[in-house]
Amino acid sequence: MERVAVFVDAGYLYAGGAKAVTGVDGAKRSDINLNIPVILPYLIAKAQSISQQKLLRIYWYDAAPSSRLTTDHQILASSDNVKLRLGVINGFGQQKGVDGKIITDLAELSRNRAFSDAVLLGGDEDLRIGVELSQEYGTRVHLLVIEGSSSSPTLRQESDTVTTISREEIETFLTVKSNTNPAVRAANSSVPPPTSYAASAADIPASAPSSTAALAATAETEIKEYLASLSATEKVSLTTALKTGAGVPAEHDGRLLARMRTALGRPLDQPEKAKLRRALKKELGV
Repeated sequence: MERVAVFVDAGYLYAGGAKAVTGVDGAKRSDINLNIPVILPYLIAKAQSISQQKLLRIYWYDAAPSSRLTTDHQILASSDNVKLRLGVINGFGQQKGVDGKIITDLAELSRNRAFSDAVLLGGDEDLRIGVELSQEYGTRVHLLVIEGSSSSPTLRQESDTVTTISREEIETFLTVKSNTNPAVRAANSSVPPPTSYAASAADIPASAPSSTAALAATAETEIKEYLASLSATEKVSLTTALKTGAGVPAEHDGRLLARMRTALGRPLDQPEKAKLRRALKKELGV
């Protein structure tokens, strides 16, 4: 079939894109804003320009920290012509299964003649075998690499063409929060992580608010303050994700629950969590 498919290694995109924008390594995923409504048409146009073929679809590969999807995952999963493929993040914060999914899809889709060309946005050496297997079925594989990022020399050699995405292009769809300084983060890496959301009975002060009215008032305050702390881009992304109907994205859900735990002096039970999530949606008009 005369079509082109795009394969995106999201880990490479976030890390390489952040380095291209800031000039240094070390930005955390939570510090990066990806404008999905901008990057998807960009990738489609880039793939069609390189291959001169019509789009089959975009395959987006990432890892999920839990069974709950992130903001970006929810938006991508509901986007037209996008197939979200998720691996897992283990207890050490490492992605598992992502490269394997890319390799398998490249090979199997090529074997089934689903497309004539594949555009791969990635740089990991492990992806080379996927390129080789795909080419055995006649597929032309075009590699996209990010300016200034690390990419495997052998992966570049095996690819039919190599195109570099410039920093100026990256900046049209990826930004790093202005208060992010990777160098400062590295210096502060010894700071203990925040305490768990879980709390024992001994942690709960006797005066912790418990009435429905007090809980609602606290939730309203915390939600307003939390939303005020988000950038305009983050707020738009959160609203868009909520409109997909998949629930509150994992990262926002965790932060709000942590704020409520601190404010109340205790963790929320399940009915209270549900009320908090409904209040967030109402505040955003969803």
